[in-house]
This record gives sequence, structure tokens and C-alpha cells, in this order.
Amino acid sequence: MTERKDVSVKRFFNLIRNVLAVFGLMGIIGLGVAMYVLLKSTSQPPRTVAQKVLERAGLESAFLAALVERKPARPEGLDLPPLDAFDWMGHGASLNNNLLPVVFNLSGLPVPRAWLISGEVGSYSEQSVSRTLKVNTASDFLSALGRANPGDAITLSPGSYTISRRTIPVNRPGTVDEPIVVRAERVGEVSLELDTLEGFLVSAPYWIFENLEIKGVCSTHSRCEHAFHVVGSGNGFVLRNSRVSDFNAAIKANAIDGSDGQRIFPDGALIKNNTFYNTSIRNTRSPVVPLDLVGTDHWVIRGNIIADFSKGQGDQVSTGAFIKGNSSNGVFENNLVVCEYSHSGGVRLGLSFGGGGTGSSAARDHVVSIEHTGGLVRNNVVMNCSDVGLYLNKARKTTVLNNIFYRTMGIDVRFEASSAVIFNNILDGRIRSRDGGTFIENNNLITGSGVRGMFRPDFKDLFVEPDRADFRLLKPGPVVAQGIRHDKLKEDICGHNRGDQPDLGPFEYSEHTLCRLLDF
Repeated sequence: MTERKDVSVKRFFNLIRNVLAVFGLMGIIGLGVAMYVLLKSTSQPPRTVAQKVLERAGLESAFLAALVERKPARPEGLDLPPLDAFDWMGHGASLNNNLLPVVFNLSGLPVPRAWLISGEVGSYSEQSVSRTLKVNTASDFLSALGRANPGDAITLSPGSYTISRRTIPVNRPGTVDEPIVVRAERVGEVSLELDTLEGFLVSAPYWIFENLEIKGVCSTHSRCEHAFHVVGSGNGFVLRNSRVSDFNAAIKANAIDGSDGQRIFPDGALIKNNTFYNTSIRNTRSPVVPLDLVGTDHWVIRGNIIADFSKGQGDQVSTGAFIKGNSSNGVFENNLVVCEYSHSGGVRLGLSFGGGGTGSSAARDHVVSIEHTGGLVRNNVVMNCSDVGLYLNKARKTTVLNNIFYRTMGIDVRFEASSAVIFNNILDGRIRSRDGGTFIENNNLITGSGVRGMFRPDFKDLFVEPDRADFRLLKPGPVVAQGIRHDKLKEDICGHNRGDQPDLGPFEYSEHTLCRLLDF
């Protein structure tokens, strides 16, 4: 009798255990489905979503949290030169840069002078200066901005200028033949220290800013939002050979409503040979994106250094530069993007068409099914990013040519609206389609890492010292003359012509001395 009772008890407990196991399995499946739906519905990186789920569950300090926490992409102990050095001789803003007059194509869009040589631009006009206004105080400078006329060059005397106010209006229109210029004679001689919410509010066309050092000096990081806010009729905007530091979104561009109720976008801009960085992680929930461009067409981002951008609060996701909001014909070329340069933290992405998406009120024509059309990403070096080096979110007809993505998670092509041609790149992440995105890829060198990359060369097998952005070749075989010709591939990152059989990556090595990206 006792034995039967024991057997009955065991059966009962076995039944309970099996029922609990079934419920546990259903719970795991349900959690998996919920995570899948969540990941499908958000534009945030999967690691960020996982960290948020664990935080909500009170498990942020548990073993699982350690698994999804990404280690810094910046190598430990790496010492890189200061980006604010007066005599900087590397990429970005430099005393080396010879500032010839800005050129505009027949549509009135500012374009790189190199495009004239490469044949990408035919007929053009050059800026001219008819009057120079010299200023040496902050009040004189603000007065000159308020009374400037086409052809004026407002030249600041060497020194430091502190401006404390909500914004600095820039609303006097220049013309395509006679833009209005704000300048210093040499980069590093003039420092504009802005205690402002949005710095220069550019709402009029054809303004050029050059050779300036612009620093955010607000007591709280949530105040220094922008160095430049380009809106509405601020088309033909140019910023070149300047250093901009300690802002959440150093350049913000978006539409405003016109008098007829139509949205006006500041189309056509050239952001060339500048240095953008933050000296610390931004203690804010505001977007931290050095170039935050919404709905703008024909913006060219060329030859810049974009580094050390990170948001310390909120979702802690930041991007070096994005163009989104149903925009078109944006160009990222010849840039050096170092997500983690002097500090690490948060989730940092390199470049993006589409960013995290756009609300209908901010998007061009209120279209949110497409974020960008006809984008071009060529000859860039993107490195030390804790997430992807290039994120294409609803970005159709994107061309990605001859870039290096080093110490990043590679390239994401996301959502059915996204399509891309991806040729001649060198990367140590992967090229990935997500949620229906499509791409054609050819002649890309994906280097070795882990077990899968056992038989592939590693970055440090190919290049002299990639951690210091020294991409001189150690092993030419996998790189030299291994690329495919493309009609949008005319020059390399140093300005050298591409041959009929181009090299992989941003540098053309044959018979050329490489330009140095960092000032060692």
C-alpha cells in the first residue's frame, strides 16, 4: 500500500514538473516572439533593445547584461593626437588647406572644386567678394551679421569672442555670385565661444563660414544644442576648414513653414574639411549627432573628421552623421569617422542614410516610407564604432564605394525600401540585409576575425598600423588592382585619380604617397 502511495506521489510531481516545463517552454517562445516583434518595430540596435529589456526586468547587473554589453571599440592604451592642435597637419581642418573661392554649379548648389577636375560638374560660377568688414569685438561681430550685404566678407580679428544668448540670427540673404562670408584669416586664430541654445540660426541663402574655431561653453549639455541650425531658405550654406566642438548636434538642418504654408527645406550645402568632436560624453537626452540633417537634398559632406560623439542619457545611441526625412542625393565622401577617439561609451554608429527614422511632420512631403534616395558613400574611413559603420534605413538606390570600415559591425541594409550597390570596400564586420533590405555586393574584402575568418587576412596583416589610421600597405596582393570600375569612382581620399583597375578601399596605392589622416 505504501509503495502504491509513493508511486502516485511521484506521478503527481512528474505531472506538475512536465506542466511547468511546458509553461516554461511556452514562456520562452513567447519571450522570443515578443523580442522579435520588438526588434522589428524599433530602429535601435539589437544590443540596445536587449539592454533595455534586461533593465526593465531588473537584471541590468546580471550575467546576461554582461553578455549584451559591448566592449569599447577603441583599443586600450591607444594615444591619439589632440584634434584641437593649432598646427594640425592631418585630415579635417588644417593650416594646410588652401581656401580657393567656393564654386557653385548651374543649379546654384555649392560643390567641391575637385568635382570640376573629375568631370562631375560642368559649367560653374565662383564666389566673389566686394567688401571686407573687419571686426574685433563680439558686439561688432553681431552688428555686422545684422547688416551684411551680398559680397561682404566679415573678417574677425585674432582672439576669443564669447556670445551668450539664445540664438544668433543669420537672416540677410547673399547671392550665388556674391555669398556672404564669415571668416578668420587662419584656422585657430579666432575662437567663438558660444553659450547659446542653437548658435547661428541660418535662415537666408548663400552664407559661407570658414577658418573658425567654434566651441560650446554652456554650463549644461542640454543647452548647447547646435553650432549651426540651417533652416528654410538657408540653401547654399557652406562650412569649411573649421573646428566645431562640444555641441549635441553641431549642424542641424530642417524645414520651416513658408508664408504660403508650404514646407521650405535648406537644400544644397557643402560641409568640407572640418573637424567635429566632443571633449566628453554629452550628459543629455537630446540627439547627439554631429551632423543631423532632415529632409535636405544635395548636401555634400566631404573631407571632415567626425569623432567622439556619444549621448550619456536616454537610449545612449548616437551617430556620426545622418541624412534622413525623405531627402535625396546626399554625399558622404573622403571623411574620417572615429566613433571612439579619446573616450568610449554608449552605442555609436558611423554614417547613415535614414538614421533612426523620421516623423511625418518633419519629413519632406510628409513621406516616411522612404528616408533617403540616391545617396553616395565613397572613400571614407569609419573606425572604432560599437555598432555598424554604415546604417541604411529605408535608403533606396544607395551607392557604397571604396570605404574602409575598421573595428565596426559592418554595414546594415534595413527594410524593404532600402537598396544598395556595395563595391570595393574593406571591412572587418559584415554586410547584412535586415527586414527585407536588398543589396548587390562585389569585390569587397571582408577580413578575418574569429573562427570564420581563420583563412582570411586580418587588418593588421594588411596595413602598417590601422589603430592609428595608418593604412599604408604591408600586403598589397588582396588590395591593389582588385576593384571594379564604377562611373562614380573618379578619385581616392587623397585626390589621386583612379585607374581602370582601381584598388580596394579609399586609397589608390600605385605610385602615390598616401595623405595622412591623423597628425602623427
